Amino acid sequence: MIFSHILSSSILAGTGFGVFWRFFQQVPFFNRLLWGFFFLTVSLGAIIGVFHYTGSESLEPLHRSMRILADSLGIFCAVVATWGLLNRTTYSQRGFLLTVVPGVALFIALLLPEVRVFTPIVPSLGILLLMLIAVQALLQRNKRGLWIVLAAMMMGLATKAHAFTTVMSPIDFDHYASALALWFFGKSAQPR
Repeated sequence: MIFSHILSSSILAGTGFGVFWRFFQQVPFFNRLLWGFFFLTVSLGAIIGVFHYTGSESLEPLHRSMRILADSLGIFCAVVATWGLLNRTTYSQRGFLLTVVPGVALFIALLLPEVRVFTPIVPSLGILLLMLIAVQALLQRNKRGLWIVLAAMMMGLATKAHAFTTVMSPIDFDHYASALALWFFGKSAQPR
């Protein structure tokens, strides 16, 4: 049992649910569903992590799979939802399905042993796309883009958590940086 991991996972899960509930109520329905998939995959992965870090080793495969789900489907939904938010696009059911189906296919592909090596690349590409979308929004004087830039920076730091071992445990650093990123995503959706 590692208390610091349990605490940081709990904070990440609570932040995910809290931010989604607080900031995304005014977002159009299918856009909100895309944000919900992103926040839900991250939060469920953190909740499973809480139980995993209490010493339940049998949850390791499920925890790893949820991390892959958040890094594939979750990031895919976040990129498309961010595009919709910053460009004031309201998605239909078709747009929602055109996002979720490829995201699920990507998740399934990343579970294959031959493709698993590409797992770390997917969130990095997603972060890059988020940053590009945010910079485009900033160039159009959309101030919400600044919150997305900050969120992408925190997500990028979370992927490099192993570089901060002198500060704290890489797992805890990843959880806290991810929680801060979720908060920044929420601030980007805050009504003006």
